Amino acid sequence: MNNQTTIYNEKTFYPTFIDEMLKAEKEVVIYSPFISRFRANFFKKAMTKLDKKGVKLIIFTRPVNEHEEYIREEVKAALKVYEDLGAIIIFLEGSIHEKVAIIDRQILWTGSMNILSQRSSKEFMTRTEDQEFTNQVISHLKLVDKISSARAKQRRHSPSATSSIIGMLLAAIRQTMIILVRTVLGIFKVISVILG
Repeated sequence: MNNQTTIYNEKTFYPTFIDEMLKAEKEVVIYSPFISRFRANFFKKAMTKLDKKGVKLIIFTRPVNEHEEYIREEVKAALKVYEDLGAIIIFLEGSIHEKVAIIDRQILWTGSMNILSQRSSKEFMTRTEDQEFTNQVISHLKLVDKISSARAKQRRHSPSATSSIIGMLLAAIRQTMIILVRTVLGIFKVISVILG
């Protein structure tokens, strides 16, 4: 593994970052205080591929109410894009300002750029493939605890596989009962016509 740090600007960052995202095997974590519909649409194709591969996308951002009122609808629209792509969205209160991305807990991107909202501003990002430093950032931001907590909450709010199976069985039993009742009623009609 190479332990070099490389600097990218706002133009060179995105092609390299998307290329590395698409090579991810387990998870992509993006810590971006601000998000925009422009960047959500920009990332949609790559993030759809991640979702199909089963790579978990985890986004840390500010709650909607910590954005200026005039952009809250845009923020909600961007969040909807990410939610539809299966992303886990973790809201961090208190005006977070850190900008970080971590791919498979090995490749670390840090710098000045709001990855999920940048449009025309001049920025720089550094790419580091130093496991010890990446682990320090993960520890500093308490990412493992926050991700575990969010996944546990997501499991509590989504139906389990068992309850889904039970639901399907109950629906099948209901359909069978309806067919059975209709058949019995049909037999009674035939008997009443014969006897009638």
